[in-house]
Amino acid sequence: MKMTVAQRLDVWARRSLPVVLTVMLAFIGAVPTGLPYLGSIVPAYTTMAVFYWAVYRPDLFPAGAVFLIGVLEDAITGTPLGVGTVCLLFVYGLALGQRRAFLKRPFFIAWIGFAVLAALATLLAWLMISVLSSSFVEARAALFQYLLTVALFPCLAMLFVAIHRHLIR
Repeated sequence: MKMTVAQRLDVWARRSLPVVLTVMLAFIGAVPTGLPYLGSIVPAYTTMAVFYWAVYRPDLFPAGAVFLIGVLEDAITGTPLGVGTVCLLFVYGLALGQRRAFLKRPFFIAWIGFAVLAALATLLAWLMISVLSSSFVEARAALFQYLLTVALFPCLAMLFVAIHRHLIR
């Protein structure tokens, strides 16, 4: 049976939703919060999204999309070009390689796995920025960003689960 145009558009929209959502999160992460003492500390929304989709729906989230999202995020946040891209690809590759350890397990296991990968990605970003600036950058902001990211992961994961359920319908 041949699909109608509306059905094809629906399938395309469902299949592109994880990538579109992650791009939107990149833009949300670039918006200044205006909170005192937290001006430059924003959760790593795209890292959360990349981890989730790499584990639960890698068929809808190819590495090429991760690369482009990383370049876009670097461009809009002012991070040295390539730092965010390398970190997102790092998270994607490790999450994809270890996805069997997270599938069909309690959420707590995925949260711990995310915390470990986010720590490694934060350390990698801090090291890359320190090397590019030829001096050690203050690590306190990176630590607070990491803690905020890990703390908010369950909230964003609930949104991802709801979207994932919608995709399956």
